[in-house]
Amino acid sequence: MFTLLKKDVLAFFSSWMGWGTISSFFILMGVYVWVIDGNLLDYGFAELTVFFDLSPWFFLFFVPALSMNSFSEEMDRGTFQLLRSLPITNHQILLAKFGALAFIIVCTLLPSILFIQSISFLGLPENNYDSSLIIGGFVALFLLVLCFVAMGLFASSLSKKQPVAFIIGLGMNFVWWQGAKEVGLDFIDLSSHYNRMSMGVISFSDLFFFVGFITLLVGAIRLRLRFLI
Repeated sequence: MFTLLKKDVLAFFSSWMGWGTISSFFILMGVYVWVIDGNLLDYGFAELTVFFDLSPWFFLFFVPALSMNSFSEEMDRGTFQLLRSLPITNHQILLAKFGALAFIIVCTLLPSILFIQSISFLGLPENNYDSSLIIGGFVALFLLVLCFVAMGLFASSLSKKQPVAFIIGLGMNFVWWQGAKEVGLDFIDLSSHYNRMSMGVISFSDLFFFVGFITLLVGAIRLRLRFLI
């Protein structure tokens, strides 16, 4: 399982997409947080609300592009059956794919630590910033992106064509990120739970929702993998 996880991670970082994506995220967030209108300096508070407002939209597009080949490519090339012949279960294959994507997400978010260091210098007195907002924001963002990862993997298991998997994953992200709220189903809307947690309010109900959402999708993917040819 760890060999498969390592292979997926190395494949990402050995291509232009890996470092290009991380660089693009950091540059985009830097411009949005520090330069354009409505930036952190305009607010005059040592916090990262603007960062947590935009980051989900970046990952909403990025994660389907990252995950679309997870199973689609294996099915298209006929290598999924080869994976099945190895002494690992479908569950371990899924965990390896999920773990590799989660590790890539962590690496993508890691440079944003520099933003925390920056606002700590800007606070009056120095290091005077609301740590609960920062912690809540990063916990919420990570859990939200894991939901996107789960949906992306599920979409990838539905089609042998990567562009189709991308469109399905992107559509699912939009529906669960904003669509549910538009039809009055706030309690199953990802953005509602994310917004509460990103304000520093980490409640059991929101944590339970994210964990339950991911668990249900992982279960759906495991069921789907049983029928892959």
